[in-house]
Amino acid sequence: MADAAGMIIAALALQLTPIAADRRWAAFEFDAHCEARVRAWRTREDPVEQPRLTFSFRESGGIELHANLRRVSREGSTAMLHIDGQPFALSTDGRNAWSGGGEASMIAALRVASRLNVVATDRAGRRFVDYYPLDGIQTAIDAAAACAAKKAGN
Repeated sequence: MADAAGMIIAALALQLTPIAADRRWAAFEFDAHCEARVRAWRTREDPVEQPRLTFSFRESGGIELHANLRRVSREGSTAMLHIDGQPFALSTDGRNAWSGGGEASMIAALRVASRLNVVATDRAGRRFVDYYPLDGIQTAIDAAAACAAKKAGN
């Protein structure tokens, strides 16, 4: 619960509106979309290097996964999101990685998953893995999805 409180305090400092938090995941509302977010198990002092996963839910019904990687990825490489070993390819650019589809499948797999990580390759060609907690994910994803639906008038 302390992690959720920390995320809320950080969100308030950034002028974000938290709409739900459960253990390590939290949901936030923005003008045009809503997000479910989590920080990686490994915490970094520099916020730029802090690995995070964010599911963005749009009013249009679109969903996108964004991963903030702890290292800069090798140019032209892809990262892999693994949910209980099931791989999902992510496009990379610097410290960022994005989904290009399959978000509904990711969310369905996450609802029953026990392991979540992102594997990428840094500029020097070294493989690295960022591990993420799953406790609280259903609350945050459901809250972000409901928030986006409400923005869409549903």
